Order: sequence, then C-alpha cells, then structure tokens
Amino acid sequence: MPKALRVKNNKMVNKRFLEIAERQKNSSLPVEKIVTQPKSKNPVATQSTNFPNLPSESFLMSYDGQHKDFFQELIKKNNQIYAGTGAEISTGTSGEVQGHLIKRMGLISTIANDSSLRSANLFPITATQSEYLFQAGKLTNPKDNWEDFGMVLYDRSLSGENLQEAQALYESLKNHKQNLGLSESDLEKRLIVVNPGVEVDSSMPHGVKPIIIPGITQVYQHEVLEKTGKINFNGYGLNGGLPWINQLDKGDRTLYMPDENSDIGLRVLYRNRDLDLYARYDDLADSDSDGRVTFAPQGQVSKK
Repeated sequence: MPKALRVKNNKMVNKRFLEIAERQKNSSLPVEKIVTQPKSKNPVATQSTNFPNLPSESFLMSYDGQHKDFFQELIKKNNQIYAGTGAEISTGTSGEVQGHLIKRMGLISTIANDSSLRSANLFPITATQSEYLFQAGKLTNPKDNWEDFGMVLYDRSLSGENLQEAQALYESLKNHKQNLGLSESDLEKRLIVVNPGVEVDSSMPHGVKPIIIPGITQVYQHEVLEKTGKINFNGYGLNGGLPWINQLDKGDRTLYMPDENSDIGLRVLYRNRDLDLYARYDDLADSDSDGRVTFAPQGQVSKK
C-alpha cells in the first residue's frame, strides 16, 4: 500500500501522486546567481574519472537527432541485454528518448561493456555537470524535462524504500571500496552514487540490480544529506550536484530532502522541470514521459 500524507482537511493524499506532480511542475527559470565556492568540505569522489565539470557540449538522447547512429546502436545492444526488464528502452525512429533511473543505469552498463560504444566517448552527464551546464546556460530544454542522475543510499533499514536495491548496491560498494577510496566506516554513512550501472537479476523488482562500474560511477558523501524537508537554496548545486551548506535557507531554488531522519532506504537524486533538486523520490523507474537522459563527451573511458 502506498504511503500517504495527512493534510489540514484530514483527507489522505497519496504521497506518490504528490511526488509525480512535483516532477511535472513547470514554472519560469529562477534568476541566475553566481555562487562562490566556500571553504567547506568538497564531496568530489576520490576515485578517478574522466568526466569534466563543464562538458564542451551536451545533447538529449534521441532516435533521430545528434549522434542518432550511436543512439540507435546503443538502444539495440541495450535491449539485447535487458529485454523484459525495467532497463529496456522503447524503440523508435524520431523524437527524444524517454528515460528514468533504471533505464539510464542500463545504458551506462551497455556502453561500459561494449568497446565499440565506448570508443565514441559519450556518456550520460553527472549531477555536477547538469548544474554547471545550467549555470552556463547550456542545459538543453530544462523547463521541458526532468532527469535522474543517481541514487542516494541513506540506509538499508527493513522499513526503508527500495530495500532489495539498497542491499545490492551496498554489496557492490563493499566489493569496490578499495577502487572507490572508501573505508569500511564510509560504507555505513549516507552516500551519493552517481551513474551506477545494472546487472540482470530476476529476483529484483525491476529485473536488474544496481552495481558500481569503476571509472564511471562516482560515489561520495555530502553534508546536506543530514538535512530534512523542503529547503530553499541560492544559486547552483556545484558541490557534487548539490548546494553547499552556506547556500541553504535562502534563494529561489528548492532542495527536497526526505522528511524522516531514519529508515529512509534508497532514493533517487534528480532535477525537475522547475530546476529544483530532489534527494527523496523513491521511484527508481518513473514512467512519466518527460524523463530524459542528457549525454556529453566524457573523455576516454576504459573498462576496468
């Protein structure tokens, strides 16, 4: 049974309905403000990736637009692996490709495991890159779409959301902790996991389980993960895709964190059409048609 929220008129409102409505909102862009980096802890991952903060260009995944041959090949190879799972991509000949977190993870894994696709050096952007592109006025059609970037592993509570995926992600983090520069104690902290991949697993709710892909997946801690509720912030999320602490409680953008302090589970990190940032949404495979995947040149990436 879906969770519900009680409102002032004592009627019960479906929480998922409210979250989907938040995804679909579309208002004017906030006034651009430049934020200077303070001397607070930077959460950038210690692991090595070749992803620049501000790509030279970016473009939405589409059936017939820029890099159409690459995308058609990617869809074909992706569906050969993930047919019948939540990571399967609808085939088509025109228009932009609809995407959510599970589909995005399949695309990333398909590229990582295919030398021909890797040679194009094109990967989905990270949460950090999305904010730098927004700051530079280069984020493609942000008022028309929302985009998932990764997962926030708050805990593995039996009462938390996405328990099976949370446990699978934890095990993959544990297996790759040395490569990621994480200690045993780090694994018990709240972690942002950007651009994870997936493997087929019929025991999982969406037919796939999340995995870490060394050299592509980015994992880091962030001080705002201890916050709760709806928080205004000023400027851009240039600190690993989220704002610094000194940007909070002011400004005209909004960061949505879980309302609870514990038993949170695994949530989605994403940007909505109002350019607000979310680290509390619990649907890993949102079917809303406005979901997109933005790609960019990412430098040479070799499978490790």
